[in-house]
Amino acid sequence: MQALGVFARMSCASAQERASTVALPYFLSVFAALDPLWMVVGNALLAAVFGCVHYGVTAAFQRWRGVDAATAWAAMRFPNLTYVVAHAMHLGIFFGSVFALAMPGARAQHYVIGVVGVLYGVAFPAGVCYLIARHTGASFTKYWQFSRKPLHERLLYPVGYWYPAAQQRMYGGMLTNMRGSHVYWCVFQLSVLCVVGLIAAVHPPVGVCHVLYFCMAAVLLAGAGVVVFTNMMRSAFLTVMHTASFVLLAALCLTSAANHLAPSDGGARAYAANVLLLTTVLLAVAVYSIVVWYVEDRHWQ
Repeated sequence: MQALGVFARMSCASAQERASTVALPYFLSVFAALDPLWMVVGNALLAAVFGCVHYGVTAAFQRWRGVDAATAWAAMRFPNLTYVVAHAMHLGIFFGSVFALAMPGARAQHYVIGVVGVLYGVAFPAGVCYLIARHTGASFTKYWQFSRKPLHERLLYPVGYWYPAAQQRMYGGMLTNMRGSHVYWCVFQLSVLCVVGLIAAVHPPVGVCHVLYFCMAAVLLAGAGVVVFTNMMRSAFLTVMHTASFVLLAALCLTSAANHLAPSDGGARAYAANVLLLTTVLLAVAVYSIVVWYVEDRHWQ
């Protein structure tokens, strides 16, 4: 949905696409209707304020329960809700920063905040990988006798779980259901969307917009190939769904490129159909994740 927001904010987006996706940029930032600087500063402030409140309330609650400071700090171990919020705010910060740097008539504050935002956009995935490597202390264990399960269970049910038990649920959901050593790929999809946002923020000359869409489609198809060939997700169903989301986004880019080369009513219908399919994939992943969480919460040993 954030990628659709990026497409809607592109300078190449047609008036029809902007009208049909008027609400999607707000998935990037609640400040999407304002100057790009507000997307950067606003998202960063939201993440920072939420982090301070979350850590402060959690620490105070743990100390109120009578635990020592070290145990209170352990209760806030990475990953946590602050990571989820920062992850959600990241694409808006990065895209807004690049957009501010590339926009015609950019002022000094656009360049300063834009450069800081781009540096943050690069540092965030690297920092997440570092924290995973140094501060989590969890390991991935495959379910025994998994290959003997019926085919529908092998496709739908996760192939393993995170251990120790205290971190099982945390890793199951917050790190996007990665398997084993592929937990470092939890920022892969975000990184692919950042590259797409980098291309989308360019202000091309008139008549060259289709080139941007072709480049974004190539990046998204490459990302889909990496997801499916590494099989990085914790279940086959999630691998298929995340691959499908990249492929549908690439198809959306190709549809927009075709509309720029030869505008037609058929292109508008294809664009709407792609958005509908993407929404269906989003709902399928959400329902699946809830069901798996419920099953593992009740029956995990």
